[in-house]
Amino acid sequence: MAFSLFLLTFAVVMKKIGLLVFMLMAAMMVWSQAIYDPKCITLMDAPLEGTDSAFVPALKAIGFQLVEGENDDDTYHFKGDFYGIKDARLEVSVNDKTKMLSEATVTCGPYRTRELYERNQKYLLGKLQREFGNFKAKGDGSLYILTDYGYIRQMVTLHENGAHSISYYYLNMSPYYKDVSNMGLKGFVQEVITENPVAENPIEHFDEMGKIESLELTDRRYNQVGYLISATLTEGGEKKQITYDYNDDGNLKRTIQTNMVSGLKLVTDYKWDDDGEMTQQSQKAFDKDNECIMSVTMKYNIEERDDNDNWTKNTLHITNWLKGQRAQTMEVVQTRTISYWDED
Repeated sequence: MAFSLFLLTFAVVMKKIGLLVFMLMAAMMVWSQAIYDPKCITLMDAPLEGTDSAFVPALKAIGFQLVEGENDDDTYHFKGDFYGIKDARLEVSVNDKTKMLSEATVTCGPYRTRELYERNQKYLLGKLQREFGNFKAKGDGSLYILTDYGYIRQMVTLHENGAHSISYYYLNMSPYYKDVSNMGLKGFVQEVITENPVAENPIEHFDEMGKIESLELTDRRYNQVGYLISATLTEGGEKKQITYDYNDDGNLKRTIQTNMVSGLKLVTDYKWDDDGEMTQQSQKAFDKDNECIMSVTMKYNIEERDDNDNWTKNTLHITNWLKGQRAQTMEVVQTRTISYWDED
């Protein structure tokens, strides 16, 4: 009897342990599926971008849960821990047209005692400043910071009963799809016209979400945060398979373009500086026997920029080598005309 009771107890314990292990594994799977995007404003490392299929799982992965019955097509309501502050309320708004996340506001409180309000306000501001840098004061008493990819503002609300609430407003200022940034461009670019283009088209168009508009580039696959990872390029009736690789900063590191008919392979490596500016492209062409038959190196010397910090004048230094020939060098002066979606 005692032995049977032991077996029964052991089975119950193991069942609970199994359930716990399953829950831990499920949590780990959720975290593993959440991809950090270095080219986007984030809330505790969760990318604040994309449609609900992207931002809802990302926010759930950091502990925020949707509040049932309070959501509609344009606004989503969450509750969770904000840097350890429990029961924070998060409201996410999406763009009416694109359905992409446009802004988010986290609210903590209200706090009935000034001591608790001041302690939490100091704690939260310290957390955010360690992550994004020092905030500046506005005339209305709020604090703000402008990053490369968005805007964060701290606001305090004084209620009629004397309680205080602390809110952090996040404004997303970067496209979801990274086709724009793959060209070394910043902001919501609509069109780029390049005079004397090299290794690019003379005119490129992008939609409001940052995706390049091209009939030749098909079968595109993007990852969860909008980085293109593979596509098919059709040129002159021939199809070429392209793969894309990125560095830890989210900058395009390498593309490999393989001609599906001839087997010719073009490998392009990209170099960037610490400010996220493309400084060099290096291309090598390999035949079907994997022998290098061509090499081109293009170095940028940027001379002029627009208000969005995108270059409008550049001298391209080119070194070109073909198999069986001596290397040649040349310079090409390029100018760009860039228009943006958010221009008046």
